Amino acid sequence: MNKTRVEAFTDAVLAIILTIMILEFKTPESFKLSAILDQIPYLISYAIGYLFIGVAWYNHHYMFSQTRWITQNVYWANNIWMFTTSFIPVATAWVGRGLNEQGPEIFYFIVFLLWSVAYFYLSNRLIRANEKDHQPKAAEAIRSMVIYRYMSNWKLVSVQVIASVLVLKFMPALQMVIVTLMIIFVGARFNADSDKLFH
Repeated sequence: MNKTRVEAFTDAVLAIILTIMILEFKTPESFKLSAILDQIPYLISYAIGYLFIGVAWYNHHYMFSQTRWITQNVYWANNIWMFTTSFIPVATAWVGRGLNEQGPEIFYFIVFLLWSVAYFYLSNRLIRANEKDHQPKAAEAIRSMVIYRYMSNWKLVSVQVIASVLVLKFMPALQMVIVTLMIIFVGARFNADSDKLFH
């Protein structure tokens, strides 16, 4: 398949998702600066969601830049990944209305978990497509990404899931702290050659 078309479609979908997220921000009725304080929980949730999608897009761009051809499997894996990503605005808005409420935080956790599975599946399909296309360096570059290595380590993933379940039970707001730490220390640790790619 034409890689450029798939990338352009993905970029458009992610741009719409980011737009929907900011449209959920409610303008205060009052003209006092203090009126914005009611929106602080949503602003926190929005900032995390924006960082989440920004980091995801960068990693997605890196993987696709390494890849020469897009197979049907990659195309559908990418669609599944975008589908899970499209739930982030809903999860973000709900958490923004109840930052320490169990229901919204559990929903955010489910979205994050499904997104992670979809992202790992997409990465795996890209690795296989590159191996099939005799591009071992591209496959190895994707395999060496910190986020892929983390998701491949079932012991670490299991510990994170258990920690998240405990947090959701006793202190739901900490779930967003875990997500933020994952984004910063796993997702945002890019490969050294990620800023030297030619499309």
